[in-house]
Amino acid sequence: MKRFVKRLVKAVLPKSIYSSLRRHYESVRFRVHLWKRNIVVGVKSALSIPVKKRQERINFGFHITEHCNLNCASCNNFSPLAETEFIDVDEFTRDIERMGELFGHVCDRVRLLGGEPLLHPEIIRILETARRTFRTGAVRLLTNGTLLTRQSPEFWRACHDNRVTIAVTHYPIPIDTVKIRELAAEYDVELECSEEAVSVFFVEPVNLKGDGDCRKNFALCGRANTCPIIRHGRLFTCTFAPNVHNFSRKFGVDIPVSEADSIDIYDENMSSDEIFRRLIEPIPACRFCDMNSRPVKWHVSEGSISEWQ
Repeated sequence: MKRFVKRLVKAVLPKSIYSSLRRHYESVRFRVHLWKRNIVVGVKSALSIPVKKRQERINFGFHITEHCNLNCASCNNFSPLAETEFIDVDEFTRDIERMGELFGHVCDRVRLLGGEPLLHPEIIRILETARRTFRTGAVRLLTNGTLLTRQSPEFWRACHDNRVTIAVTHYPIPIDTVKIRELAAEYDVELECSEEAVSVFFVEPVNLKGDGDCRKNFALCGRANTCPIIRHGRLFTCTFAPNVHNFSRKFGVDIPVSEADSIDIYDENMSSDEIFRRLIEPIPACRFCDMNSRPVKWHVSEGSISEWQ
C-alpha cells in the first residue's frame, strides 16, 4: 500500500514538486531518527548499558580505490578529495587472509567499496581472493553503478562463481538499470539496485577544533562498528579515521590519526574476541566528528571545505 501511494503521488505531481516534497520528507524522517537515537543513547548511558552492539560475526570492508568517478559533494569517505589510488592486491591478500586466520574464515560480510571499486584494474582477482578466504559469509561489492554495463563477461562470471552480491547506490544520474538487471539475470548474480535514486543524504560535519565528546559522538555515530575498514594492516571501527587524511591533505588542516584509532591485526597477541571488544569502544578521532547531521541535496563536489562543514 505504501509503495502504491508513493507511485501515485509521483505520477500525479510535477517532478519539481515531488522532488521538493521528498527531500522535505527525508529530512523530517532523519530528524525523527536522530531524536529517537538520542533518547536511546541517553537511556543506555544512564543504565550503564553498552551503546553499541557487539558483532556476532565479523563485518568489515576494504576501500578498493580511494578515488571515484562520480565525486559526490560531502562524501562521507572524502573520495572527491582523494588522489588516484588503488589498493595493492598483494597487500589486500595478506590483510584479508590475516582476517581469515583471526576469524576462522567465517564472516557476516566482507564489503568491497571505495571510492568506486570498479575502477580497480584487478577487481576480478580481488573478488576471487575475498571469496577464497571467506567461504562462509557474504561478499558485497558496493558501486555507484555507472561502470557496470561496461564490465567484461569475465567480471560477471567471477561475481557468479564467487557468490558476490552487487549493491548499487543509485544517485540521480543516468544509469541503465534495465541493462544492469539484464546482465545480473543473465549471469545469475545477486543484485541490489533500487529504482528510486538517492537524491538526499546526510553528512556529519568535520569538527576542526577537535573538541567533541568522544564517547557521546561514538554513541550517536551510525557508522561506528557497522562497517569497520582495513587500511594497511590496521582495522578502524568507522570510515572517518582511515579516510580523513584526504581531507587534511586537501585543505591543509591537522586532524591527527594515531595508532590508538585502529587495531593492528598483525599483533601477535590479537584475537577475534579482543577485536570485537575494541570495535565497540570510542577512538580519539571521534572528537573531530560533529553528530549534528545536516541534509545535503545530491550534487557533484566542487572540492570546497564548506561541503564538509
